[in-house]
Amino acid sequence: MKKFIIILLCLSSLGFAKGPLRHRVAVTVPDAPISQATAQQLMDEMTQTDNPLDQHTVAADFSNAICATIAQDLISAAKRHIGARYRRGSIGPKAFDCSGFTSYVFQRLGISLKRSSQEQHTQGEAITEVSQMLPGDLVFFGRGGKAVNHVGIVTHVNAEDSTFSFIHASTSRGVRIDSSSDAYWTRRFINARRIIGID
Repeated sequence: MKKFIIILLCLSSLGFAKGPLRHRVAVTVPDAPISQATAQQLMDEMTQTDNPLDQHTVAADFSNAICATIAQDLISAAKRHIGARYRRGSIGPKAFDCSGFTSYVFQRLGISLKRSSQEQHTQGEAITEVSQMLPGDLVFFGRGGKAVNHVGIVTHVNAEDSTFSFIHASTSRGVRIDSSSDAYWTRRFINARRIIGID
């Protein structure tokens, strides 16, 4: 029943009523929202069956679609800062350190992150397998793959070869996109944490 109510609220904000999208956290309307037709189709599928399992499946699909849209919007917002310089202790918008960048970008969507990379590593849900990571997840690195000292945002995942791309504020080149296939990051990778869609 709770899932059903959440879906109704989301539907109302995606076209049946004007206003900002609210998805478990305060989030503004994404740049590429789910179309009203898609939302209506999902609602029709759910209401045309009395089977709770079918309703649960449609609810999960709807929730996943919203999370994917929010992640796209997050990554688009992050990419707008490519080239911004690195400065220790800075939280933007002209310069960032790594956790200042992630907290700034998430805050644009109304999602609050703690200030340091170590603190951000306590938030959300841990994702240890690259194949399970999704765009929008936070990704953490540390010397020897142990103590966290750097954070970025996953932009793309290649499950076939267990690699991913991420956007971050690098100390040497500022905000940029790098790949986990680079030996420097491979040695330092710790895990990811999912923030979007987690209660």
